[in-house]
Amino acid sequence: MRYLVVDIGSGSVKIYLAALDDRKRFTMEEADRFETGRTSLEGHTVTNVFAVYDRICEVIRKLGRKGIKIDAMGIDSWCSDYGILDMDSGAVTIPVFYRDPRTDGYGRRVEQVMDYREIYRLTTQRRIENSTLCQLLAYRDEYPRGLDGAKKLLFIGDLLMYLFTGKLCSEVSVASYSQLYSTERDMWAEEILEAYQLPKSLMPPVVPAGTVLGNIRRELRSFLGIGEVKVVAPAVHDTSSAAVTVPAGEGENWAFLATGSWFLMSMETEQVYCNEAAYRYQLTSTGLAFGNILLKKNITAMWLLQECKRKWDEKYAEISPEGYSYAEIAKMAEEAEAFAGIIDTEYEGFVHPADMVEEIRGYLARTGQKVPEYGDIGQITRIIYESIALQSKRALEMLREVTGKQIDLLYIIGGANRVSLLNQFIADAAGIPVRVGQSEATAVGNALLQAYGMGQVESEEEIRKIVREYEEIVEYYPKEEIIWKENICAGLRRLGMEK
Repeated sequence: MRYLVVDIGSGSVKIYLAALDDRKRFTMEEADRFETGRTSLEGHTVTNVFAVYDRICEVIRKLGRKGIKIDAMGIDSWCSDYGILDMDSGAVTIPVFYRDPRTDGYGRRVEQVMDYREIYRLTTQRRIENSTLCQLLAYRDEYPRGLDGAKKLLFIGDLLMYLFTGKLCSEVSVASYSQLYSTERDMWAEEILEAYQLPKSLMPPVVPAGTVLGNIRRELRSFLGIGEVKVVAPAVHDTSSAAVTVPAGEGENWAFLATGSWFLMSMETEQVYCNEAAYRYQLTSTGLAFGNILLKKNITAMWLLQECKRKWDEKYAEISPEGYSYAEIAKMAEEAEAFAGIIDTEYEGFVHPADMVEEIRGYLARTGQKVPEYGDIGQITRIIYESIALQSKRALEMLREVTGKQIDLLYIIGGANRVSLLNQFIADAAGIPVRVGQSEATAVGNALLQAYGMGQVESEEEIRKIVREYEEIVEYYPKEEIIWKENICAGLRRLGMEK
């Protein structure tokens, strides 16, 4: 069977054509890739989901003209952001991007109504100012009647699959990320909706990953010139789709790090962890495929470098007209001074600064550290890499403490695992072997969860067996563990981040 995979990241949209034959041999090739369209609308930075929809349609049309039949398609995305469907008119609001400053200060607004400890007990979601809850409150303040009437909230992946099928629902992994859902009870948290006077009717039905939502609409199929194509909900939360591709074997004590703009230090568990340590560390529990739970710690990661790169590309366009590649930047970092500085990646000034390079330089100055020149790309990048590795180690220790489980092995999946230098830093900082798995883990997981929905795959174990045969695993072992331990302790003291 052939599966169309749409993986929507905050920076780019990737579309793949995947296939799984009768002998369970998996293949995948890229069909399209483009920047996630953003624009300014009514004073907000918004994600142009309609442009994404149009591009997906164009890919399907082109494949059809080539005689390539698609059996199913599925769409994943990041979490929190949503559109609102007006059931009476069919109109859909365009999603505001979660890094838009409209929710600044809403963390405090939320806590004026309900203590975050209680919110955590109900939803196991961390304190975050751009959660869906905060976004809804900001939206209602701007449009006081915006939630009145027959309205439904749909997260980005859910919304796009609705446009293709007319099926109105939310997949559990993205719903459970919203700060509006009880992962433990597997239902919308009515206590939250009532406390913040949000209409219960706003929330859609929730379905598990692998649910067949139906065929692409008949009139749309006619417009595209194709036959019947099923739409299958993967784990819409991109990290949750990626999680099923971790090529772990039986008997291993493992965790995994999903990499991208955010890094998520994660464990697949059978229970929700909502103890005092989990709350103190702001770990979250969300839904996974096959009824499992994703316990994770969010780490601000490649967002820092992405924003620095954007500024360097602007400032040094005459030197590098096409911009610096990430491979070039990593090479510069490899040649830079080790442990020249450390930053707290979760510092609030890094959320949406006007200039990330200046923000980092200012942070180093305020904390009494040596400040590299604006154009010292290698040194600033190395500081970012080493700081990410430090936070990854801290997050791994949090998972160990909260679950009481042994972790002897760390898998790294996702796009940033192509950076060998960073992989080695994480192995050194964590002090355990690191195995680098699928770089396009989300897309592979999306495809294989579609295969599960279509009855071609029977279990998560079978998916992982397919993945192990599909990909080559690269291992990194700690080389400078003692040096890292010394510098981590010094860095934590310098920033006042001792455990």
